[in-house]
Amino acid sequence: MFSRSDLAELLNEVPPPPRRLRFLSPFDPLVRDRLRTRRLFNFDYRIEVFVPEAQRRYGYYVFPMLQGDRFIGRIDMKHRRQEGRLIVTGLWLEPGQRFTSGRQQDLHMALERLQRFIGAEAVTFANGYLRV
Repeated sequence: MFSRSDLAELLNEVPPPPRRLRFLSPFDPLVRDRLRTRRLFNFDYRIEVFVPEAQRRYGYYVFPMLQGDRFIGRIDMKHRRQEGRLIVTGLWLEPGQRFTSGRQQDLHMALERLQRFIGAEAVTFANGYLRV
């Protein structure tokens, strides 16, 4: 096995990850290898599109939520193009994570970025509110 002789020094120069909250695709390389994701981040992720609805733990197409270098939870969203809405149908935080006012603001900023990216006119929450 080969590596650069200055690898340790290079790793020390890597900037810290951005603090902003991000939604990852279920097919993102960071979560694609479930065993590696569990080992490195203690985050057990499984896309449930092929799981029968009655057996789903979270939702059909749940996105991992990454903030800084931690997976803080998962979010289930649907884009209703005909209605121009991005609908948040569920949010689950990982054990030990809290939904503080700062984190709530981070979530809304991430949702606004996604809203602009997909061209939705509004973001709404199922049943008019969000349970955490």
